[in-house]
Amino acid sequence: MISTMQAKFKKALFTAGSIAFWILLWHMGATLANKELLFKIPLPLDTLREFFTCVKTLEFWDSVGTSLWHIVSGFVFAVILGLFCGLLSGSSTFFATLTAPLTRLIRAVPVAAFIILAWLWIPSEIIPAFIAFLMVFPIVWSHVETGLLSVDKRLVEMARVMGMDKKGIIKNITIPSVMPQFRVSCITGLGYAWKSGVAAEVLCNPTGSIGAMMSQAKSNLDYSRVFAIVLMVVLLSFILENIIKFFWKERTA
Repeated sequence: MISTMQAKFKKALFTAGSIAFWILLWHMGATLANKELLFKIPLPLDTLREFFTCVKTLEFWDSVGTSLWHIVSGFVFAVILGLFCGLLSGSSTFFATLTAPLTRLIRAVPVAAFIILAWLWIPSEIIPAFIAFLMVFPIVWSHVETGLLSVDKRLVEMARVMGMDKKGIIKNITIPSVMPQFRVSCITGLGYAWKSGVAAEVLCNPTGSIGAMMSQAKSNLDYSRVFAIVLMVVLLSFILENIIKFFWKERTA
């Protein structure tokens, strides 16, 4: 118990030290660069001060809520549909072969291109959710398919010989084989959803979103505010990732 606590303390200490190192490097680099640049890079303290100014406003939290709704809704829909398609393609060679070009196309086209194409037909308020869905969907699909294909056929045959029915095989063999891949896809996909969704907001400027606030601050040359909003994006990404990790830990405990 004590050794575990010491290990956690040491890890937290190293993490804090690494963060402090990069903040110091940011401060030193910005201080040197600002002597030559026309538009100055905000220092860490200026960014932190602007961050606390932003979080005191209702408009800021409305934007955070709007962005979370856009991106999380796209993520959830992608997980559901990706799980279904992954199970289908993992159990049907015909379906896997038929849909392979689609998944490759989604993976190959850059996010910015999808955003611009979506902008031609989809209202700007829906684009962040659509882009988040599009980035997560093939990740979940391929991971679930891989998990299903990795099921040990000899173990399944042995279970049948031992008299286990189909429901028991699914519960005791198939699901444990697929679940780790599904878990990884959800954790990885959430990061992609958040980054791509905010990028879509920056380009499309849907009213009352984090991306729109960032774009407006950039247009006003308010770089301290831009950095402060980026800081919030990073913090929210960290919080969302840890929420989903906690959920999976509780479910798999």
